Amino acid sequence: MRQPFFRFLHRHGLWPALLSTAACVGVLEARLEWSQRGTFVWLLWNLFLAWVPYALSLVASFLQARGAARWWSLVPLGGAWLLVFPNAPYLLTDFIHLRPRHGIPLWFDVALLALFAATGWLLGLLSLEVWKRLLEERVGRVGAWVGVAGVSVLCGYGIYLGRVERWNSWDVLTDPRPLLGAIVTHLREPREHPELLGITAIFTVLVLLSYCAFEHLRPTRRAEDAQT
Repeated sequence: MRQPFFRFLHRHGLWPALLSTAACVGVLEARLEWSQRGTFVWLLWNLFLAWVPYALSLVASFLQARGAARWWSLVPLGGAWLLVFPNAPYLLTDFIHLRPRHGIPLWFDVALLALFAATGWLLGLLSLEVWKRLLEERVGRVGAWVGVAGVSVLCGYGIYLGRVERWNSWDVLTDPRPLLGAIVTHLREPREHPELLGITAIFTVLVLLSYCAFEHLRPTRRAEDAQT
């Protein structure tokens, strides 16, 4: 039992995810010690939010691999994942906070933000891979790629909602009416929101292209799944 479980975690990229996260924490701690200020400490919260969709994908994959859940029972889990998935690539937008600060070289903050962004993006791709595979088992490869494209669009829109309009993923539960009202307004009058189409489009392309490259670079995954 122990060996298959560790093999399961290995297949889902847990070790590089943990290593990248540890590097993020280490570099941020070094910055805090260097500057003696709490600048960028909020990155830890954003990184935690990026781990949530990855953790949900691990749960879904584990339940499916153990035969403990039928596909329809994973639908609520998939809905929760879709809701929080934008939190992972969202870390890239934290570059908006980059500016010269007293006592810290700008290149150090560039490296810090890049490390957090790369880790969030990795977590997002790893989680997307799980759901793409699960979807492929139900609707085939073409249908799964259609799903990936749809998720990419929703992710781009979610990033717009978070970065520009400052909505949070949990607002769906805590404050749903104003959020739904904003979404309806965006659908009716998209041109009234200058950054809506641009941000949604660029992040759609980034997520989709990066996942295409990610899947191409992991050709052994299917062989490992077939062996298990």
